[in-house]
Amino acid sequence: MMVNKYWIKKINNNFNKAAHYYSNYSVVQKHFANKLLLIIKELEPQIGPWIDLGAGTGYLADLLEKNFMNINVMRIDFSPNMLKENKKHSKTILWDLNNDLPPYVNNASLMISSFCFHWLNEPEKKIREWFNRLVPGGFLIVLFPNNKSFPEWKDTCRKNNLDYSGLSLPCINTLKGFVKENEIFLIKEFNYKETFPNIYKLFKSIINVGAQTTQKRRRTVSELKLMQKKWPKDQYEKVNLTWSISILILKK
Repeated sequence: MMVNKYWIKKINNNFNKAAHYYSNYSVVQKHFANKLLLIIKELEPQIGPWIDLGAGTGYLADLLEKNFMNINVMRIDFSPNMLKENKKHSKTILWDLNNDLPPYVNNASLMISSFCFHWLNEPEKKIREWFNRLVPGGFLIVLFPNNKSFPEWKDTCRKNNLDYSGLSLPCINTLKGFVKENEIFLIKEFNYKETFPNIYKLFKSIINVGAQTTQKRRRTVSELKLMQKKWPKDQYEKVNLTWSISILILKK
């Protein structure tokens, strides 16, 4: 598939705009970064190159460096503004992960990608490329929101004859078709529910982390009003958004 340069630029622009405030609003991303830390502690990867693919502002890389001695995580991202938010003296690389990794990114004992994978043009094909850059015994960990995410949003659109305007997300079963069964070390799935006073705050939270890019048209004011009226409410008249998160761990 030909890389859509306009699409990539649009994603990049939104993350660049959100970079300075990203750490204040990335609640879901931080929650799962801490969960990944616990998983990696159990895996006990070899000492060697550890690489964060789509490192953003560096929250996960910072956690790893704080909790593991003598580890200096290589942080790769395509947003220059996101990389600028990393702590001083971090090893950062400005790179579009839609392209092949640079040749010097190799022989890694740990490669990890959190909340980045689903933004790529052909994420399934990246699994094999990244896996091939590991040393024997190395781990590739990919965490991403999957296609079961946001049921409240999808149901509201379906019941009101509106097109779902969110991003199309990967399916874990599809990804499994791109790897060998003996390479799969672990697959986990988690749900995470966010609560907001209304859908306007909900959608604002997505914009605040630069994740609003979609190939669908933007909602009109009247459509948003309809969605606010019809979106299911909890007992406190608040709206929820449920994430379904997959973690795929491969071992070479």
